[in-house]
Amino acid sequence: MSSVHIPRVLSSRGKTSLDVERENFERAQTTAIQKAINQQETPVKEKHARVILIGSHKEKGAGMFWMVARTQLPLQGNPITCWKFCHMLHKLLREGHPQSIPDSLRYQSLIVDLGKLWGHLREGYGQLIAHYCKLLGQKLQFHQKNPDFPGSLLLESGQLDKICNNDINSYFELSVDMLDYMDDILILQKQVYGSLDMSRSNSMTSSGQCRLSPLIQCIQDSCQLYDRLVKILFRLHSSLPADTLSGHRERFYKQYKILKQFYHSSSNLQYFKNLIRVPHLPDDPPNFLRASDLSSHVTPVVVVPDQPPEQDADTDSQDATVDILIDTNIPVQPVAALSAFNGAAPSPPAPDDRDLLISRLMSEISELRQQLSRVKAEGAAMVESLQNRLKELEMELEELRQIAEASARENEVLRTSMRDGEKNMEAAARLAAMEKISKSNEEKFKKMKEIYASLREEHVKLLRTHADVNKQLGVERQEKEEIVMDKQEDSELVRASMQQSSTHFDAQSAAAAALKVKMEQEKLDLEDQLKALSDSQEHLRASLAEAELKSGSLNEDLTQANTAKEKLEALLKKEIADANLRMLSECAVEEAESIVEDAMAQAENPQHTTCCVYTEYLINRGEPVIDCISKLKESISAFSTDKNEIGQVVKSVCDFSHHLGDTIMLGFATGHVADIDACQDLTNRCKASGEASMKLFSSLKSGYDSSEKSDEVSALVNRILELAKELMPKTEDIRTEDVGDMVDKEMAQTSKSIEAAAARIAELLDKSRGEHTGLQLEVNERILDSCNSLMLAIRVLVEKSKHLQREIVGQGRGISSAKEFYKKHHRWTEGLISGAKAVGWGANVLLESADKVVRGEGKFEELMVCSQEIAASTTQLVVVSKVKAARDSKCLHELAEASRGVTSATGRVVASAKSAAQMVEDLDTLDFSKLTLHQAKRLEMESQVHLLELESNVEKERVKLAELRRTHYKLAAESEAVEEKH
Repeated sequence: MSSVHIPRVLSSRGKTSLDVERENFERAQTTAIQKAINQQETPVKEKHARVILIGSHKEKGAGMFWMVARTQLPLQGNPITCWKFCHMLHKLLREGHPQSIPDSLRYQSLIVDLGKLWGHLREGYGQLIAHYCKLLGQKLQFHQKNPDFPGSLLLESGQLDKICNNDINSYFELSVDMLDYMDDILILQKQVYGSLDMSRSNSMTSSGQCRLSPLIQCIQDSCQLYDRLVKILFRLHSSLPADTLSGHRERFYKQYKILKQFYHSSSNLQYFKNLIRVPHLPDDPPNFLRASDLSSHVTPVVVVPDQPPEQDADTDSQDATVDILIDTNIPVQPVAALSAFNGAAPSPPAPDDRDLLISRLMSEISELRQQLSRVKAEGAAMVESLQNRLKELEMELEELRQIAEASARENEVLRTSMRDGEKNMEAAARLAAMEKISKSNEEKFKKMKEIYASLREEHVKLLRTHADVNKQLGVERQEKEEIVMDKQEDSELVRASMQQSSTHFDAQSAAAAALKVKMEQEKLDLEDQLKALSDSQEHLRASLAEAELKSGSLNEDLTQANTAKEKLEALLKKEIADANLRMLSECAVEEAESIVEDAMAQAENPQHTTCCVYTEYLINRGEPVIDCISKLKESISAFSTDKNEIGQVVKSVCDFSHHLGDTIMLGFATGHVADIDACQDLTNRCKASGEASMKLFSSLKSGYDSSEKSDEVSALVNRILELAKELMPKTEDIRTEDVGDMVDKEMAQTSKSIEAAAARIAELLDKSRGEHTGLQLEVNERILDSCNSLMLAIRVLVEKSKHLQREIVGQGRGISSAKEFYKKHHRWTEGLISGAKAVGWGANVLLESADKVVRGEGKFEELMVCSQEIAASTTQLVVVSKVKAARDSKCLHELAEASRGVTSATGRVVASAKSAAQMVEDLDTLDFSKLTLHQAKRLEMESQVHLLELESNVEKERVKLAELRRTHYKLAAESEAVEEKH
């Protein structure tokens, strides 16, 4: 059959039949897309949607649809057009060619952009389009992640297991994806119903139908998602703990309520009654915690009734369909035979009856195919339901087997209880319970038999339904055979498909019959098991006496095992305690090693060379080391006999390491003020004592005898103390009876020096105010004010020191007067006298430096050094006072506050001197703006030379300062001794 007309041949001159067919196809698709997606607020017409879907199958993709939609449709300008575009795209993804989904994934960003664009519109279709675009994006993501799912989400029996490969992780991820998919569907339907006035019959108006029509695809998708979710969740609950899936259950139950209301609302609308048969969900959701609830699950089936063919089809659509169905195998007549028509314009062809017939037959064939696909889907659903029932029966049989196994286990428990020996009555009660269990098994078997009978009735009904379907299809096929002779191939395919379906149903019948035989065999097996159990009970009664005899021997063995267990536990606890003690001692020794190593490392520290300590303080801190060594030896000896003395060992090690570390550091610092030979000898002794102590610690860790090492350390420490005593000033000839008078005399002299210095500073300030003005006066006022504040702070410090000395003398035990106290503690007294002299001397030097600065003859740096020397002298006075003072002494706290005041005042003097020097320097700053290039270069070189000279001088002065300090400390002590003699 051919429908090629003469005018069409003339218009297609120079083109092949394939080119002409392609042009006709594109023109027909463009027309159908433009008519389906227009600006009229009406639902998409089914005839145009059908042409688009057929075109996707012919084209094997959705490229034509997307090309027309992107270039010729005002998707961003008209909300109704965009809404109908989303609806048509949803139908194309569901019912179009499978390649439509991959083709649409390339334009996923366009869908997202459309949703964002129309989402800004709060009224009308704005929010509806935004949620529909989100749903379409979710659907595309779902199919991209799960490519084995078709667009309609229809799966055959067992296909879901193949997709997930029976992997529980795949089931888990798939359930999350489906729950997200279902959420977007329910949100869209909520928005659609929310935009309608449900008090009116909106479903019968064109605007209401325009909004409601996409919900048909939502119902179809949600029905499949619900069924798959139920089965997947039952599968997950059979493999995973219930707590792990609590989130899945909560989401599903929440969706279940909304979905049930959605189906209920949709089924009551008149608009949907002729377009779709909405399924109904059960009253209660499935209980996933009970596996038997899967048997009560009924797969919901959505049925879309056949649509009556529309008689008012457009001529363009008819021609397009005819062109698509033209038999291109018939050769076209030569153009030369039609040369008479070359000069005339082609006239539109007259409609041909055969073309109309072909169009109508193709429509009917398409409807038959749709009916066949629906029958297949319903048949697949029924087969799947039957398979589920068979699985449920198998699960019931498995439960019966488990019950039998439980009975066997109960028998084993009964044997065990008889071995325990004192439960004869309980064994009889268990026998009665076993009989009850047997009766309950018989009742369950009867229920299984009733279930099987109901299943067989349902199977018979399905067979009858199948026979009716076969009969109806046979009648329709016979009516169409006389008209569609050239379509016998399609009819054969339909017949083969129905034959396959019939064969499948026969196989299911055979499986049901085999299941019946299997159940009967199971019943016989259960009866045999019950008989065996009865015999076993008799045998158990006979074995009860023998079990009682064995019970006594087992109890004795248990008692012996418990005794052995207690011994092993005690031994294990002892070993753990010993290990903990060893670990504790090793940690203490390692910490002691780190303390001594840190002290020894100070000998190599350049910053430590500036630290200086008097020999009296070294002796005061070094003498306790000897006592610590004795205590350490005693604690080690006690620990060797009693392991509980580990605490005393740890304490002794810590005390010894801290005191020895202090002694080593103070020995290094004392060497800085001694002569070179004495310094080297003292430093070597300190290092030797540190190395000997490290050997002592090593012997402690290894568990060897450490008495020899401790004696070596004790001898080295004694040698350090002897060297320190040798370095002390030779003050043996000083009359100790005059020491007390000297303290009072020096403290009074210090106070007078400070008072005189303060008065002199006040005179200098008055004199400067009378002689100077401007910047010089400001500099002098700042410096003299800060010096005056320093003198006042030192005065307070001296007064607080006197109060603390009186308190110390008053707290002296067994001493009647202050002189006796000073005589007894003459070393401490000498340190106090030295500190007081240093404070008085520093005050006089500071006064002289301030006088020179005011007169313009001195340097600000001299003032800074003098203030820092006074602060150091006051620090010595405070440290000497602290040695004999009680920790909680109020006078000691007041002295500390006065010392902080001196430090603060010293800082102010230094800051004033620096500020004054900066002010003078700013005044003398050169004006570089008028220098030439050569002058600037010359001054730069001179400045660099001067800087290098200053740096060299600073290094030399630092070395000189260190030597002077050592000489000063040595000469000061000797000078004090000589003065005291006279």
